[in-house]
Amino acid sequence: MSYELGKLLIKKKEYNKAFMIFKDILKKNPNDLGANFQLGKINYELNDLNQSIFFFKKCNQIQANTPSILFNLALSLQSIGKINEAKKQYLKLISINPNDVKSYYGLFFLDITNINSNYYNKLQSLINNNKISLFEKSLINFIFSKIEKKNGNLNNEINFLEISHQQCYNSNSTFNNQSDFYYKNIISNFFNRIKFEKNFIEVENFNKNEHIFIVGLPRSGSTLVETILSHNSKSIVSVGEFHGINTSILDQISKFIFSQNFKYTDYQLVIDRKIFQNSLIEKYNNFERSIYLDKSLENFFNIDIILEFFPNAKFIHTFRNYEDSILGIYLSMLPELSWSHNIKNIINYIKNYKRVINYYISKYPDKIIDVDLSKLTNNQESEGKKILEFCNIPVNDNFLNFYKNKKLFNKTNSFLQVRNKIMKYENEKYKRYYYLLKDSNEQKF
Repeated sequence: MSYELGKLLIKKKEYNKAFMIFKDILKKNPNDLGANFQLGKINYELNDLNQSIFFFKKCNQIQANTPSILFNLALSLQSIGKINEAKKQYLKLISINPNDVKSYYGLFFLDITNINSNYYNKLQSLINNNKISLFEKSLINFIFSKIEKKNGNLNNEINFLEISHQQCYNSNSTFNNQSDFYYKNIISNFFNRIKFEKNFIEVENFNKNEHIFIVGLPRSGSTLVETILSHNSKSIVSVGEFHGINTSILDQISKFIFSQNFKYTDYQLVIDRKIFQNSLIEKYNNFERSIYLDKSLENFFNIDIILEFFPNAKFIHTFRNYEDSILGIYLSMLPELSWSHNIKNIINYIKNYKRVINYYISKYPDKIIDVDLSKLTNNQESEGKKILEFCNIPVNDNFLNFYKNKKLFNKTNSFLQVRNKIMKYENEKYKRYYYLLKDSNEQKF
């Protein structure tokens, strides 16, 4: 019972409670495989990657060459920049199971040249394998699209990409349909008319702290800003793309908006303050109580809600050229973002984003700072100082040398970015793809 409860708590993002359950199991049996594995996962979610690696390596000692253990170990290793060690794990996984698509994908993301001719041929043979899931097929087609890009075959690249996106969406259609409905019909229409009910008790060193929220669109410099802040302040605890606010909202409203009898015209978005506060405490107190740096980009919809509970919060809005934003998102693989799998949906999402963020910039001009990716990368010192000063973080001589900081980590597709110096903005990076926007009259913002 306790084991299943621990897994349920992980699903609910109540990691500290789950941690205590599995630690108690280990007191009775230090070599309990399941408990060690779950502690590896919990520490990964809590961004303690070294502890995550410790538990996964211990699992491998208890039961060697178990694919789920090796795969999670590889993810933890690449997140802290141990690329060669991560590569060894992916290669071992492929040797154990030559049909392990996710490990080929892991190798590909470390370096596209890892997909040699033998691996490419193997992936081709797997495309028509009925035992391969639709999501795995979407990963294969995404790899193929990038190989075609590397070879200069634009039409083939886009063809593979379109197939990949469609397969990715369809592989989790229930979730994606609900997510689309929420963003298109609920939060984009009710963000500025939320009704709050009941009161909550403020918690010292929690509600009044100057927590930082990076908001905006994917591929617009959010990881770079997160890295600069994490490198320059020990008082800031990055929770990454935690989605704690969105999860707490949906905990209260999902049973209404996703029911068969839901009537949109009669709906009012109501937040119970007391329940929401308790949910925030459960989720954010998984981390050391300090200043939280949350990079859940969709929080531009949630600024009023956040300020209701964190009145001193600050928001960093990262953005770039909007045509480049559309294409940068479309040319990526972002499985958890339902709206990212075709250009029309991306454009519709960005239109709502523009409307919402402009509303909040006008409403809270002192709470939000705009960070243009092109300005940040081309004028690193002056723009970087503006960000640190906005967050009340002292500027030192090494404030841009984050690539030398071995303690930094990144669990997103940008995990290699924190290991390199800031690159200047490429104005024509997506020029060859602009034709994809020509059929839409909506790409101008």
